[in-house]
Amino acid sequence: MALPRLTGALRSFSNVTKHEDYSEELADLKTKRSKLHEQLLKSDLTWKKIIKFVEDNLDKKEYQTVNGDLKTILEAAKQIVGAENEQEAIESGAVFLFKTFHRKECVGHDETKAIKQMFGPFPSSSATAACNATCRIASHFTEEQLTALIQMAEEQNDDNRVFFGKNIVFSFDMHDLDHSEELPVNGEADAQKIISLDYNKFLNNQLNHLQNYCDDKSDLKSLEKVDDSFLWCEVGKYLNESQGGTPGGPTTEDLCCTLYEMLASTKSGDELQNELFELLGPEGFELIEKLLQNRSLILERSLTCPNDNRFQTLQEQCKKFIGENAKPNYGCQVTIQSEQEKLLMKQFRREEKRNARKEKQAGEDGEVSGEGLMCFDPKELRMQRELALLNARSMPVLCRQREMMDFEKIRYPHVYDSRAEAVKTSAFIGGAKVFLPETVQRENNKMYEEVKIPHSEPMPIGIEEKIVYIKDLDEIGQLAFKGMKRLNRIQSIVFETAYNTNENMLICAPTGAGKTNIAMLTILHEIRQHVQHGVIKKDEFKIVYVAPMKALAAEMTSYFSKRLEPLGITVKELTGDMQLSKGEILRTQMLVTTPEKWDVVTRKSVGDVALSQMVKLLILDEVHLLHEDRGPVLESIVARTLRQVESTQSMIRILGLSATLPNYLDVATFLHVNPCIGLFYFDGRFRPVPLGQTFIGIKTTNKVQQLNHMDEVCYENVLKQIMAGHQGV
Repeated sequence: MALPRLTGALRSFSNVTKHEDYSEELADLKTKRSKLHEQLLKSDLTWKKIIKFVEDNLDKKEYQTVNGDLKTILEAAKQIVGAENEQEAIESGAVFLFKTFHRKECVGHDETKAIKQMFGPFPSSSATAACNATCRIASHFTEEQLTALIQMAEEQNDDNRVFFGKNIVFSFDMHDLDHSEELPVNGEADAQKIISLDYNKFLNNQLNHLQNYCDDKSDLKSLEKVDDSFLWCEVGKYLNESQGGTPGGPTTEDLCCTLYEMLASTKSGDELQNELFELLGPEGFELIEKLLQNRSLILERSLTCPNDNRFQTLQEQCKKFIGENAKPNYGCQVTIQSEQEKLLMKQFRREEKRNARKEKQAGEDGEVSGEGLMCFDPKELRMQRELALLNARSMPVLCRQREMMDFEKIRYPHVYDSRAEAVKTSAFIGGAKVFLPETVQRENNKMYEEVKIPHSEPMPIGIEEKIVYIKDLDEIGQLAFKGMKRLNRIQSIVFETAYNTNENMLICAPTGAGKTNIAMLTILHEIRQHVQHGVIKKDEFKIVYVAPMKALAAEMTSYFSKRLEPLGITVKELTGDMQLSKGEILRTQMLVTTPEKWDVVTRKSVGDVALSQMVKLLILDEVHLLHEDRGPVLESIVARTLRQVESTQSMIRILGLSATLPNYLDVATFLHVNPCIGLFYFDGRFRPVPLGQTFIGIKTTNKVQQLNHMDEVCYENVLKQIMAGHQGV
């Protein structure tokens, strides 16, 4: 291998080519790397040295205990560094953990930061295990022994360290490049000046020049006069240079007050330098330098000159920081002002300062002019304040709260809640009492008091409501609803969203209102999306119906099997009692299950991934059970489904069926339902069979008599219903 090519100039000033005793093999890079690696192992602390140190200083019994802790540190290093790395890298990581935690009792912020900078993100449990194991190992040794172990490796490392380029020797002899021409040095052509390549001489010369320059500059700065008007003049120069007379910028007074407050603070020069640069910008470099150099003088001169009106505000700010006004003022007056009054008072103070400035200029000229002394009339200020008070008296006190209440009055198109509408009325907000309807029947005797509340009147039919007939549906809808002529009122209202969109839905309706057929509409919509050329692609989707009880699941299985049989859709029950094989699940398009069973199926991470990914429609019956003991199971099912939608970017429609809910908006938000499209709430006015209510209160206070009277009253009422031909439960 040939020697590396160097320039002639570098060879002429150095003795690189004179290194004749170069005995290393130049081509053997592997030998060089192995030698360097051996030197590093000898000089630095290694895992083998730690094990040897433990063996030499502990007994056999103690060594067996400590050996388990050493394995713990090595295992933690393997998890932090990565199991794919070699054993040498893992041992180096273990040494780093030992160095980090040998004097620590827990994993702190600094240790976490050091490990993260060295290895990147890591499991916190591994760091905690390594810290605990290191603490147990360190408890067997004294502080001097641990210090000697760490320092021994560091001293060896420092002794054997050779800096790059240290063995290159340069000659400091001067060689002229051209005798016929002299080159200028630093802009000066001095033939008698001795030029040397010695770096130390060059550095000394530069330091002497720099010191002389600083002395000259300090003498010039000392000539500058730092008096009470220094800050005012410098700020004025800065504003003239930066703004150029353009209006709308900060005034000299405001900027002086701000700068004086910053100079009088307890912050250091570096912190103050950054804040001043953010305030003044790059145009204020000279001003920032002068302020920081003369910071103490500016504060002293401003405090010792109380006659200058320009610095009254500055002195007040400084006194606050020094502490002269630190004591509280007892019996001080509290003034409450509106925003308009604050603006007027601010304008008044500006006019006063302007007048004081004009008076001072007139006093210096020796002439007193009455113009401008009363350009702002205090009487006018008083009249404006009285007018503002009169306007405030006529304005409503709670106007902001009423605006918020008007904002909250959002009308959802498919929510029919008479109670919510009554609460929003002005009479209810004004405190009007709520009474029972006039048709209430009361019966009062010695034994009990009975109150009969009749059923509410049905909701009048709206103009936009249209009954949906089965004959108007497509072929799939007619086959599923065979034997029915039309949908009821609630189903007709929900039809457009359920049958023709993919929106998530929450249906809150009374018992017996036909929520099961609404679920059938969403099932038919999902089937229609997988029809190609008149054939249903049964392998592309799965529908899951979650029923609260096993008995209800069996009932829903038979109902949907009967309805979907003409379409060739297979419906199976999947509960704790009815197990299905993987082949049966694959051949099934709709599964009727319970919350606990579906929670177990979706919780698995390997076996049933394909099943959960094929689900396109999730129907949750009796969503109001969220408030019961089984509510957390439903919450986990919904949360897992929503997480799957976000992670896989797939479409899974959620349909929630429930009885009347008081907080239907909260449940709709939880199910990711758009309240303006997919939220449907129907109160008792939509019941297919009107429901009346009867309240009976027993008057006696004796508990035994209460039980007897309750049995007697219950028997009489049940007997009346049976004799009238009605059912009794």
